[in-house]
Amino acid sequence: MHFLLLIVSLFIGCKVFSQPTSMTQTTRDRINFSGLTIPQSGVLYGLSGDAGQLLGTAYLDSTWQAGTVTFYTKLISGTDSLTGVPVRYDLKAENLEIRAKPGDVRVAKGSTVRQFRVNNLLGGTSHYINVHEFGSDAAKLTGFVEQVVSGQLTLLCYPSVYLKRANYNAALSTGSKDDVLIPRTDWYVAQNGHMSRLSLTRKAILALMADKKDEIDRFISTADPDLKTRAGLISVFSHYNALH
Repeated sequence: MHFLLLIVSLFIGCKVFSQPTSMTQTTRDRINFSGLTIPQSGVLYGLSGDAGQLLGTAYLDSTWQAGTVTFYTKLISGTDSLTGVPVRYDLKAENLEIRAKPGDVRVAKGSTVRQFRVNNLLGGTSHYINVHEFGSDAAKLTGFVEQVVSGQLTLLCYPSVYLKRANYNAALSTGSKDDVLIPRTDWYVAQNGHMSRLSLTRKAILALMADKKDEIDRFISTADPDLKTRAGLISVFSHYNALH
């Protein structure tokens, strides 16, 4: 008798553990009733999934461009510069990458580089200067500024990237799983070796160019440059410097 009960209990146990692990219709109905929709596969989406990735680029220009690099100290060769070498600027690390030859990339810390000139996508040459060459607001910055217009007032562009973190909410299946590198441009003006943040308004620019305020005011009224764009700022600063 005991042997028979043992056989029956084993049979029942095997039957219980052999039940499929897929979601039962009762469970499906309860979840559907609560407002969620369960597909026939029985998988509840939004509670798991692939990990995010890093989107965007940390490079000012990811393409290798010919350039000239000037260092603060002399190199082993006895000179303080390299000419005609392929370079690219890593905005996130604030380092300058130099390709000595295919497959051989050297990294120069930004703090060791005084300035560099590099071919740009417009077919011209861009000139970048270490922010430590300037005073005032430059003390708060690291990296390089592009000298866009030189003269009595020098127009500077400070390129950077910031990291937008993933904001994915697994419970609600909303947001993004990806971190994104987003480029940013800030404008500065340099005069007598000091650099200050530039406010992109007509009032601020006229105050900055107070000695030629009337001429610049007429120029802005006539030419109507967009003071929030690179082209617009170049036109105003070039006109101001031409008056000196």
